[in-house]
Amino acid sequence: MKKSVNTPYALIIGLIAATVIFRIIPHPFNITPVLAAALFAGARVSDKKWAFMLPAAAMFISDAALAYMNNYPLFHSTIIFVYGALLLSVLIGRTALSGEFNAGKTALTTIASSVLFFIITNLGVWLMDGMYSLDFSGLTTCFIMAVPFFKYSIAGDLFFVTVLFGVYELATRKTNVLAKKSA
Repeated sequence: MKKSVNTPYALIIGLIAATVIFRIIPHPFNITPVLAAALFAGARVSDKKWAFMLPAAAMFISDAALAYMNNYPLFHSTIIFVYGALLLSVLIGRTALSGEFNAGKTALTTIASSVLFFIITNLGVWLMDGMYSLDFSGLTTCFIMAVPFFKYSIAGDLFFVTVLFGVYELATRKTNVLAKKSA
């Protein structure tokens, strides 16, 4: 069974840089590699500290760049929910995707992580932003208003997971540079 491997720091730095770049350049709304980077880090970065640091660093650096470029505050009312959901995705990647690559399992895990991210972050919007009444009607309205953006999130998450895991699997199978041979 293939487990997480000792991931070269160049790959970690490259993933952070790519995630930051894709998040700050113009892109369709909610189509970013952040959740995919979190799942990938959980599944394929052996050092637990770096697995959690990779997406958190990418998110923080890109948040800081976006706040600077758009002249808005870096720390917002839902930041704990966003970062918490992101770190939960790392944990999901570590538990559900750390073995042999399985495309179906990876796709289902990605969709489940997208749904959890949607629920957690929109719950944060409902609780913290003051845009919706803090009752069942407000909660329902909050989630209904977020649904049109969700299809883009899932599409982006599936696309970037396919790219990250696909390139990684191709590289490890073709060159054996990134993966240890199983004993």
